[in-house]
Amino acid sequence: MTDTPAPADIRGLDASPVAAAVAFKPGRAWAAVVLLFLVGVVNIVDRVLPGLLVEPIKHDLGLSDTAVGLINGFGFLAVYSLVGLPLARIADRGLYGLVISSCVGLWSLMTLLGSMTQTGLQFAATRMGVAIGEAGNTPTAHAFVARNFAPTRRGLPLAVLSMAVPCASLLGTMGGGLLGQAVGWRNTLLFMGLVGLVLAPLVLLVLGPRQPVLGSAPSKGLNFRSAGVLLRKPSYLTCMAAVTFIGMGGYTMVTFGAAFLMRVHHMSLAQVGLNYGLAAGTAGLISTVISGVSADRLSRRDPRWCLGVIVIMVALLAPFAFAAFLVKGAIAALVCMALGNIIGGGAYLTPSIAAIQRLAPVDLKATASAIFLLCGSMGGAVGPLIAGMISDALTPKYGANALAHAMMVTPIAYTMAGILFGLATLTYRRDMVEDEKGDD
Repeated sequence: MTDTPAPADIRGLDASPVAAAVAFKPGRAWAAVVLLFLVGVVNIVDRVLPGLLVEPIKHDLGLSDTAVGLINGFGFLAVYSLVGLPLARIADRGLYGLVISSCVGLWSLMTLLGSMTQTGLQFAATRMGVAIGEAGNTPTAHAFVARNFAPTRRGLPLAVLSMAVPCASLLGTMGGGLLGQAVGWRNTLLFMGLVGLVLAPLVLLVLGPRQPVLGSAPSKGLNFRSAGVLLRKPSYLTCMAAVTFIGMGGYTMVTFGAAFLMRVHHMSLAQVGLNYGLAAGTAGLISTVISGVSADRLSRRDPRWCLGVIVIMVALLAPFAFAAFLVKGAIAALVCMALGNIIGGGAYLTPSIAAIQRLAPVDLKATASAIFLLCGSMGGAVGPLIAGMISDALTPKYGANALAHAMMVTPIAYTMAGILFGLATLTYRRDMVEDEKGDD
């Protein structure tokens, strides 16, 4: 694979900040997207496995629900939030391959070490290590797409990257449930750590350590003054508030969804993996494709449709998220969970990322995504902790059903997110950067 980039004009890139970058040839750019999709799958599986395996981990290490919320929610995501911005600023200098390959290697090593822990404190330390590695992957991948694809052609590659979430839900939940029951949670984490260590050098090979930037190169360091350009835009701030609520609901589901089905509906780990994994993964895959294609096509008429697609999705699916924790039957609960969690399970990513990338100048593309993920992580840090505390507080009165009450954090958070995404459309066109407006 040659490192010689293609001239921007043969790829349909106009005289916008995107054209200021030396773009990869289409074949190499798409090969990188496919590889980054695989990396994203491993990323999400490593993140959600402790939630799927929460019951055996909890009993083996002697943890409470509050401790689970702290480790898999607040502790993990607090570190993720702090590290994301510095890594994004490094990536915005064109160091896509170096950042992602290093991050994959780190989080995979920490996942491997997590399989050897003997105490809750040791397990928490390895999860924080995973958080440091994962913090650099997604914003860097988003910036790579923004640098190598024109604004009106980003929907499909972003959709491919976003499909990592439902694919990981399908493969990770099904495979993780079966593997966890067959060989235990420790060997399951060990296996995933080894898979990631194989991927790390491939990323560096395909993306290269650095993609040169022509014209206005991003400044070094965090450059919070430049990031203020984003934070002064009302639509960007409103989107960040919405994403915070998405994170709150989504990470609560990731942390306690499997435990809810096992405790309240008496499903085994393998049953949760097969049934919930198949239902949630299939629904997530279909919805992610639909949301990405819809946002791409409709935004050519009006860029606000990137956000409008999410508002419609929340309005249609939030009722299922409420019903999931109220219905009595296991199958009904499982189906409602799968449909309701489409909102936070990945379908919102493609349209929301496409929307915020059009608000960011070229030297803040990765930073825009990093702030986006930081806000989602802040919500994700709070949601599981609140749910865990509610569950522990209500357990003496409601027993296993206490977790059903605690899980109402998810649908309430999703509803708030839909309202805020709708409000963001009011100022979105005015806040877009000029060169992105020219691509409508």
